[in-house]
Parts: sequence; structure tokens; C-alpha cells
Amino acid sequence: MNKQRGPYKSRDPEITKQLLVDTVGVILTEEGYKGLGVNKIGIRAGVNKKLIYWYFTSYNNLLKTYIRGRDFWKPIFEKFRLTKKPKEHELPGYISAIFKEQFHHFLTNAEMQKMIQWQVSESHPLLKEISDEREAQGDPIAKLTDPHFKDSGISFRAVLALVLGGIYYTVWHAGTNKSKVCGVDINEERDKVAFEKAIGQVIEAVWKLAETERDEGSL
Repeated sequence: MNKQRGPYKSRDPEITKQLLVDTVGVILTEEGYKGLGVNKIGIRAGVNKKLIYWYFTSYNNLLKTYIRGRDFWKPIFEKFRLTKKPKEHELPGYISAIFKEQFHHFLTNAEMQKMIQWQVSESHPLLKEISDEREAQGDPIAKLTDPHFKDSGISFRAVLALVLGGIYYTVWHAGTNKSKVCGVDINEERDKVAFEKAIGQVIEAVWKLAETERDEGSL
């Protein structure tokens, strides 16, 4: 019987593949995307780095498998896609619920925080592809709001971009340096509740403003 050389243990191929994918997430969470690399992944997974090429053909394909398997927005989109299509007056609450869900998901998921940070810190075709797919998934929901803002002079999509960016920025500050943003520290329960409430308040206020702008424009 041939003995395997080195410290590596024989494993089921599917288990090894999943181990390599999971190790990408572990390193990303602990060290950020700059800590990734073939050698580091092999060592942390406890397998020969050559298996990365054996199972995934390339390092980029391993990253692609990891990123696609960690589509953090997908569960949120699916959750709301399965609900009954809201009527127009229900849309502010519907959209607010999606972004509040995103806030909580992002706040409690360190791996997702690092993933989004990676996407905004490095120009990479794969990362852009994943971002574009996420936009495509969210577009049907955004389209539900377009008729309400027609001829109002308000870009509701721009408002949503500001809300989403605010979520990312505030969570990063709270997690990385335990710091405040505009006096708000979402590490504190009171401020976390206030931040979540503000998400709904912004969306509701802009929704009502569109109605006012249209009414005044028609005079």
C-alpha cells in the first residue's frame, strides 16, 4: 500500500472541495481579501495547494465558487419575492422591511462585511459580475416604485443607494473601530433601534414628498 506523503490526510473529494471554499471565507473574515492566496488557503485547509487546481482548475474559479455560494443578498430577495405583490400604498413598508432586513443581516455577518468591503476595494471582473447580478435581482423590486415617482423630480433609486451606503458605512465603523457616525453608535441597542427606525422614516418621507411634488406640479 502506498503511503501518502506529508501532513495531508485523505478526504472525500466533495468534502475537500467544500473545505477549500469554506477556508476562503475564514481567511476573508479574519484577514480581509489581501490575506487570500493559494498557499495560505492550502495551509489553512490542511490540504495540498495543488488540489485547488485539481478541483477548481484555477484559483479564480475557487474564488468564483466561494462568491457565488455566498450570495448574501439572495436569501433577502427570495424572502420578499415569495410574498404577495404589494399594492402601491404598501410599498414604503415593503421596501423599508427589505432594507431593515439587510441592515440586521449585514450587522451580524462579519463574512458579508468583508465580502462587500472586498467588492468596493478592488477592481476585479468577478466581483463586478457578482455585483451586476445582485443589481439584476433587485431591479424588479425597484421597478415597483418607479410609477410612484414619475414626474416627481425625485430619484427614489438614488435615495435607496444612499440608504444602502449608509448601512454599509455605519456598520463598518461600528465593527472595525467601535466608533460612532454622526453621534450614532449602533453597538448600543438604543442607537441600533434608532438607526433601523430611521431607515423606514427616510423611505416613508421621500415617498410622501413625491406625492406633494406631483400635486404641486399639476397646479
